[in-house]
Amino acid sequence: MGSTVRSALIKICEFLLTALLVSFFTFVVFSIIPGDTARVMLGPNASEEQVQALREELGLDAPLATRYISWLGDAAKGDFGKSISFGQPVGELIASRLPVTLGMSLIALIFVLVISFPMAAFCSRNPGDLTDKTLSTAGHILFAIPPFALSMMLILLFSKCFHIFAAGRYTAPSANFGAYLVSLLLPSFCIALPKIAMTFKFLRASMIEYSRGDFVRTAKSHGLSDLRIMLRHIIPNSAVSSVTVISLVLSDILGGSLIVEQVFNLPGLGRLLLSAISRRDFPLLSGIVFYLAMITVLLYFLSDVISAMIDPRIRDGRAST
Repeated sequence: MGSTVRSALIKICEFLLTALLVSFFTFVVFSIIPGDTARVMLGPNASEEQVQALREELGLDAPLATRYISWLGDAAKGDFGKSISFGQPVGELIASRLPVTLGMSLIALIFVLVISFPMAAFCSRNPGDLTDKTLSTAGHILFAIPPFALSMMLILLFSKCFHIFAAGRYTAPSANFGAYLVSLLLPSFCIALPKIAMTFKFLRASMIEYSRGDFVRTAKSHGLSDLRIMLRHIIPNSAVSSVTVISLVLSDILGGSLIVEQVFNLPGLGRLLLSAISRRDFPLLSGIVFYLAMITVLLYFLSDVISAMIDPRIRDGRAST
């Protein structure tokens, strides 16, 4: 019990330290890049006296350390300031776009799990046969295609040729939840396809390695079927590495959704981020980047926790260091 508590405390401290470093670098980067927030807000025709007065009002003339501590305290409460271009609180703008980006990411993750695990389990049983080679080659091709190009291809196929999905049509979940899910299916599938190829390749290699272990031969000698060996031995032993790769895939899915949103004209964080960049909206830009970075840090933290729960050797090894 003592080692478990100690391991949990170490992970929490690592998470908090990483989050603090992420917040610091996010704030510093957007504080030192060229451009004056006050000048952007007032426009090019404003006088230096007006710009200086606004800088004092916003606290931009304070030392960097003072501004960072103030910003960190507000960010901890979910207050990232007010957007320059939209005139709304940054937190409200991000929250209004979350259903699109998070919905796409979760649906894409479901596609990845539902497709890649059965494919890897099937191919690992007979590595090197025609089916395995075909799926592996298809995976390499899908992984090499850029997300925007893949999105255009699927739009032409499913929207223009077969008229199954209406690309670019979005329905808010509050208006019609079923239509909301349908509107995100095709873009989510575009995000998922390269990740399916990556996850399949990793899981296939892991399952092949475990299928050659002594415990599998022992299970076969006891008369267990291949299906029971796969479900009870090979997949559980691959669980720890699977959790790690899935956390990497999910963070990669978040990044991919920002690109696909542009192709499908969806009102998610990707469009909001590009709008903030084009308008030099530093409060909105720093808020979005900080939010996405914190999600990534949280995913890695949860993967560590889940891996330690699945395999006590990881927990004990961390606790002893």
